[in-house]
Amino acid sequence: MGPFLRSKYKTNRIMFNLIIALIPLFIFSFSKNCFNPYRLGLISFVDMFDPVINIIIASLTSFVIEAIYALILKKKNYIKNSYAFFPGLFLALILPMHTPIYIIVIGSAVASISKIIFGGFGKNLFNPALVGYLVIMLFFTSILTTNNYFNAYELDTISKATPLTNASMVTGIGTYDQLVKPYGDLSDFFFGTIPGSFIETSAVLCLVAYVFLSLTKTIKWRIPLIYVATVFILTLGIGRLLGEGIYYPLFHILSGGLMFGSIFMATDPVTSAVTPIGQVLQGILLGIITVIFRFTGVEGVAFSILIVNPFVILLDKIGVQSRFKFIKSVIWFLLISIVIMATIFVLASSRRVEGNLDPNFEVISREKVNNQIIYNVSQKGYGGKIKAEITFENNQIINIEITSHHENMTQYDLIMEKGYLNDLINNQNDIESLDTISSATVTSNALKKMINNVLEYEKSN
Repeated sequence: MGPFLRSKYKTNRIMFNLIIALIPLFIFSFSKNCFNPYRLGLISFVDMFDPVINIIIASLTSFVIEAIYALILKKKNYIKNSYAFFPGLFLALILPMHTPIYIIVIGSAVASISKIIFGGFGKNLFNPALVGYLVIMLFFTSILTTNNYFNAYELDTISKATPLTNASMVTGIGTYDQLVKPYGDLSDFFFGTIPGSFIETSAVLCLVAYVFLSLTKTIKWRIPLIYVATVFILTLGIGRLLGEGIYYPLFHILSGGLMFGSIFMATDPVTSAVTPIGQVLQGILLGIITVIFRFTGVEGVAFSILIVNPFVILLDKIGVQSRFKFIKSVIWFLLISIVIMATIFVLASSRRVEGNLDPNFEVISREKVNNQIIYNVSQKGYGGKIKAEITFENNQIINIEITSHHENMTQYDLIMEKGYLNDLINNQNDIESLDTISSATVTSNALKKMINNVLEYEKSN
């Protein structure tokens, strides 16, 4: 449909179909994250509705922001045709279920303002919900701890972080036992019984939504298909080069909201490509950028979509030209194929582990003072590098001092209060048996790895 043709019915139908597609996902997520913990007596009846309240508040915030805008500028039919509640709605669905209300209000307001800045519905350059998400992740990451993603039952049964956060902490690219087993098996990833944002964990229901939305021509079916396929091919290649099986690419496409983001976010009718070739190129670029982000320890779906959004016009231009000169699109696909191959080899090389070396661990200095050996080391934590001074005497660690860190202060203070550094010293001869600290899993696990790594390094010297 050309830009000069407008169909109010079509837009209304698109929005209606999106809501219909979200209903099964919402019912599953409410059952998993709210009703089941309530049934087990882990939360109260009122607490059961916390995520629902967040969704309502986010949607109302977006609506109010746009209503004020319309009132000030006296735009009579603006609200009627702007679908004002959608930015907040989608933002709340992709945030951790225990996100504080004030953060949700700020994110929803930013989402709607970003939409208004470009002229309102149908004119936005970036996906509004993801703009709100970006602001929240940039300014409130330290507040959104790992446990914000866990329902009450998961807090009792899972001692790891969310799957992708856990993956960013392992040595190399990890193994099946490290990546999948802490959460059950791949069927748990497929059906969605893993921790994550409120609505995005069930891959099977995302697939159902994809089929429904594609058949009703609500979304552009090529974008999710090519996006997910690109992530699969890249991670399959990386996994094969490093000796891992088919579980590795499946882990990546079934975790981190990739399925949900590819279907509901990447296909936003305003910020996605229109031409078939443009849609294919968009899906490939999204897949490449997402994998690169994931290998730097960042969940890349939201950020990848935002990065590609402003280039959609260029992708469509290539798509239009290819209709008349197909060789031009062939050249682009050849270039992208080279990029894919290079990405596989570069990322695989960056995670290749030689011997027992952990690429997330670094020995900054090693100094012998009298009968003591003093190490200055760093280990990747949740928020960045954790640096510490570790003192050995008679081949045993006698002191651990954290010199700098970028961890969530609530989690860090909990570790200090629990005396976890002393526990690490006392259990250094059987470090693997020491449990991590609930509510500070990632940080305590990083400290545990740091001690294990420095012990191995000292043995080799």
